[in-house]
Amino acid sequence: MGRRFVTTLLILSFGAVSLYVGLRGFTVALLGALLVLTAMGTAYIWNRFVFSKLTLERTLNRRHADFGVPVTMQLGVTNRKVLPLFGLKVRFTMSSGLECEPSSATAVKEADHDVFQEVFHLNWYEKRNRTFELRPRRRGRFSFGVGDLEYSDPFGFFTNSKQDVFRETQLIVFPKIVPIQGLASLNTYLFGSRPRDGWIFVDPLNRIGTRPYASTDSARLINWKATARHIQTQVNIEKPSFDQQVYLVLDQPPDLAWWTTRVSNTLEVAIMVLASLIQRYSEAGFDIRLATNVVSRTHGTGQLPSGATRGRAQRNQHLTNLALLQLFSLEPISKVLARRKNQIKPGSTVVIVTTAQGKLEPSFVKMARSLGLKSKVGVVRVVEDKKDVAKEESLKEWWIEGSVAWHEADQLELY
Repeated sequence: MGRRFVTTLLILSFGAVSLYVGLRGFTVALLGALLVLTAMGTAYIWNRFVFSKLTLERTLNRRHADFGVPVTMQLGVTNRKVLPLFGLKVRFTMSSGLECEPSSATAVKEADHDVFQEVFHLNWYEKRNRTFELRPRRRGRFSFGVGDLEYSDPFGFFTNSKQDVFRETQLIVFPKIVPIQGLASLNTYLFGSRPRDGWIFVDPLNRIGTRPYASTDSARLINWKATARHIQTQVNIEKPSFDQQVYLVLDQPPDLAWWTTRVSNTLEVAIMVLASLIQRYSEAGFDIRLATNVVSRTHGTGQLPSGATRGRAQRNQHLTNLALLQLFSLEPISKVLARRKNQIKPGSTVVIVTTAQGKLEPSFVKMARSLGLKSKVGVVRVVEDKKDVAKEESLKEWWIEGSVAWHEADQLELY
């Protein structure tokens, strides 16, 4: 409003000056005043039609990304008119937790979001594309706002803006996946002595994906097209001739101080364990089910979706569920599993990953024993200090160190 008032005042002033000097016969002053008025009129027309025949595009090279994998964002601006544009500002919000390269594009950092801003200069009938690399610093869902445009004419007389120039976009970043040392002992207990990463009976006509080649694999399983695509020898994963269900359970006791750094880091390590197990069991061709008492951003305390069957679709579905989990729980895991106990098939495998410290709750132990009557149950505890934790003799239990910062962990050890 201030700039509009000043511009109106200038127009009236130069109009009055033009009229005065014209009546007094000052030709040079008249021409100067008319030149200024012409510049203002040109600036007004320039500013009025600046957004006509102007198109913008914002694209991400992927909508789901593994943690640590950069995401490419491309901004494209096309000017399809004679009028050039100098200093077109493109601005939109995006969720915090993304490192942008070049970093100068992030203008403001707020508590829950950052403001992305970039300036474009376009000639007539010109298209410009700029590419930015985004590196997620956490798991979760990242939102990119609808954005707005702002433009000021070269003389600085007028400004114009336009809202909602993009469609809202979302990016899901999966939890961090790391190797787990000592996992062979857990697999041997849960699945017996079956060949590693292989089934005794499989259906060669039903392929559910590929995985990296191992020295024990048969040469007939090599998928040459996938090998060329991944630049690494890949073998086919054949669906087993029988279904083996693995039930993965994530437990966060509701009485823990989830808002503290210590507890939140322990939960992140537990989520990393679940993500790594999902990666491994999906490659092996298991039918995976996921349950937790941790509140989801989209499903609340309800049951997490598991409609995908096998392979990459199943992996991505479960990793998406883990990515959307928050840091707190509202009820004990024993109540969650009591409601879903009938869904667990007899003879299936149950892996419970818990962040409980100290002695396990009697309700937890009772629930695990009850599941063990018809299934093989393994408990993985993410502990901060193993000196303060005693193993429950009636359960098959493993530990993982949870005091290390989750973003610094390159591998985990099961002991």
